[in-house]
Amino acid sequence: MKRAGYAVLLLLAACRPDPGVSDYENRGPLNHSDGGTEPDPEVLPGPFPYQTGQRRLGVGFYEGGRSDDIPVDNTTTFVYLYENTVTMEPSDTRVEGRTADLLVHAGKAWLGFGVHWNTPRNLSTWKTLHVSLNSSDPGFASVKVGMNYLDTTDKSVQLDVEKYGYRNDGEWHHLAIPLADFTAGGLKLNVVSAPFVFIAGQGAAADKLLLDNLYFTAE
Repeated sequence: MKRAGYAVLLLLAACRPDPGVSDYENRGPLNHSDGGTEPDPEVLPGPFPYQTGQRRLGVGFYEGGRSDDIPVDNTTTFVYLYENTVTMEPSDTRVEGRTADLLVHAGKAWLGFGVHWNTPRNLSTWKTLHVSLNSSDPGFASVKVGMNYLDTTDKSVQLDVEKYGYRNDGEWHHLAIPLADFTAGGLKLNVVSAPFVFIAGQGAAADKLLLDNLYFTAE
């Protein structure tokens, strides 16, 4: 993973008043294969490896094979670190690809970041959001995953991930969140402006969580 310097970005009316900066300008080349006959032993396939013919959408934070991809390019697609509540760094403790992302708490009353699109996109053909999380630190005992949509202003629907199997126990948990649960909360899938938002509660500085294996499927 390659990371470029910070870039100050325009204020965005999202679920928080100040999205902060983008710290994900250049992840470097990602692996788009399903491993082939001689897979690179350094590239982990993930708990549910991609199979040719499947529909799988990557939106950043995913290095495996996929049928569709909307990369973070820092031109139309960004990762916003909300109000300097979190920093991110690569980690080789992962379940997929070559690296995971290590979220480091800034010690504030809350923590958040999100993948944001300048122009809303239609995700109505996708059914499930997948993500893998791992932490035992108190700052990540309460975690929500959200999606934003444009309805005059940017609005957010956030779900408590404990319902989908996350535990704050230092183990990897592979979550599969139906998009129908977001739409039940009011999300409009045809005008999604942020496909992935991550929110945690108050924590001590340097509390950590590993995040990996983020993608959407049509099943």
